[in-house]
Amino acid sequence: MKVALRILTVLAAVTFAATPALAAGAAPAKKRVTASEEFMEMPGLTATITQDYRITGLLQVEAGLDIHDDKLRRKAEALMPRLRDAYATALTAYAGGFYIPGNVPDADRIANMLQAATDRVLGEEGAHLLLGMVVVHEQP
Repeated sequence: MKVALRILTVLAAVTFAATPALAAGAAPAKKRVTASEEFMEMPGLTATITQDYRITGLLQVEAGLDIHDDKLRRKAEALMPRLRDAYATALTAYAGGFYIPGNVPDADRIANMLQAATDRVLGEEGAHLLLGMVVVHEQP
């Protein structure tokens, strides 16, 4: 009984100690991949792999943009929803037309397709797409 009371006391103390930080709106710091301010990390991108009108797997890509020009970086941040849509479209085209299930995905082709989408959305060159990971999750 005494142990349970001590545990409850400690939990209550921790809860009340955390409350002022939460009330002040303090959000946990976002973990960055690099210290460079020129690198924009992109959320994970996925596309469904289909063959013979059925789903055979999932293509998962992690990427980022390396942008040295501050003006272009701000433009890319403002156009992030359009960039994500262009990336999803490009990955879907790759997964549905170029990728053959069971083979290794062509990272060069994926990077070229995503770079072309980046240049098209931003309307200029200067943002360099960097691939971090390309993974295929196959259905059994």
